[in-house]
Amino acid sequence: MAFELPDLPYAYDALDPFMSAETFEYHHDKHHQAYVTNGNKLLEGSGLEDKSLEEVVKGSFGTNAGLFNNAAQHYNHLHFWNWMKPDGGGAIPGNLEAKINADLGSVAALRDAFIAAGTTQF
Repeated sequence: MAFELPDLPYAYDALDPFMSAETFEYHHDKHHQAYVTNGNKLLEGSGLEDKSLEEVVKGSFGTNAGLFNNAAQHYNHLHFWNWMKPDGGGAIPGNLEAKINADLGSVAALRDAFIAAGTTQF
């Protein structure tokens, strides 16, 4: 099945001031679109054309690095757009907070580790 760039579930400026409209527009219209475009090109002739996105990710892992990367990044971005929410945030579900506290000590420690990992990747 061909990959398709979804419409955003909110306006480009919906997450200001945390993420600018310019950043959101670029990330969606250029960055994510590139994964869709390249993924569709690599999907042709792969034998996975009739598979779901999840099946393409699984089926290309370890055998077709280019297709895997583009399909996996498309999958990640589909979730990213839905997880980011205007006026989001709020309380962490109790069972998740308990697991974070058990594994990392606190939600603040998770936040610090997340920021450190994110700012040292590139």
